[in-house]
Amino acid sequence: MKSFKVVTLVGAVLVTAWALIESDPSTNNLAKSESVKTLSVNSTNTSQDPSASFSIADNSLPASLAGTSHGVQLRAHNGDLIVTASLKDLFDYYLSAAGEENHQQIAIRVTANLAEQLQGEAFEQANAIWLNYLAYKKELVEFDRQYPQSTAGLQKLQQLQLLQQRQLALVGLQDSIFGAKVAGIIFAFDRQLDGHTLAKAELLASDLTPEQKQQRLINLNAQLPIETVQSLTRNEKQKQLLLIDNTEDLNDHQKFQLRAEQVGADAATRLQQLDEQRAIWRDRIAVFKQKKSALSQAGLADEEYQLGLEKLYSQHFAPEERLRAQALVSMDE
Repeated sequence: MKSFKVVTLVGAVLVTAWALIESDPSTNNLAKSESVKTLSVNSTNTSQDPSASFSIADNSLPASLAGTSHGVQLRAHNGDLIVTASLKDLFDYYLSAAGEENHQQIAIRVTANLAEQLQGEAFEQANAIWLNYLAYKKELVEFDRQYPQSTAGLQKLQQLQLLQQRQLALVGLQDSIFGAKVAGIIFAFDRQLDGHTLAKAELLASDLTPEQKQQRLINLNAQLPIETVQSLTRNEKQKQLLLIDNTEDLNDHQKFQLRAEQVGADAATRLQQLDEQRAIWRDRIAVFKQKKSALSQAGLADEEYQLGLEKLYSQHFAPEERLRAQALVSMDE
């Protein structure tokens, strides 16, 4: 495959940021992980023919993505892919269904979507970046072992030094897998936000007076592009929504009101409907687990137990629900 030109068009993407200095609450609003759901895959075997055994001809999506779209429009110029940061959004959109679909099904969806939007060399280039992205996600597992994100118990200066080392190592990993030009585009937003986070952490770890720190923080935040500010605002809303979800003593009406304050009445209604769907799933999983527990205590031979378990799954879940059900059941085991 011939080398392709890189056209820098960096859009707003999902925000990922490094762990901040834990003692400062203003920095804890950012996400602490670069990873989304990571699949254990062989990156050389993920390019699938859309006509394979898993069919997406009906354009159906897994339950978590139903009614949504990634909204990413890919383009080519003179036959070459125009590389943009939104490629990462497209990949993460489908990867977010891990647990509901296996890695082959997700790979087929991504490859099919790329093929719908691109042809020839541009498609091959986009697919190569997709394979590299899977390889990158796999490498992140080992990377997080070598560079743990938690810096609890360390002095501020030590925390800052570790975060700086981690940042440099991550950029090096990205460049080694994608090449510096492509990585610079795909991860441009993340790197910009990471740089801002580290500058903020360095300022907080300095010997300046509280008043001097406050003024420099104002100046630092003023340097952020509007897209970054908007993304940080969205992250704060997401954090508040999670807090609402995790508050157990709220009734449905209270949850709706609090959500509506964050995202509006229409979105709050959709979240309420999602709550209802989740409750139904919780009840179904609870019933299934009771019967599975009874089956496991029946003293059956392994082969008989597996046959009985297969029958239980068939009785309680439709074929398209099976993978999600298995993931939910295994979460508590």
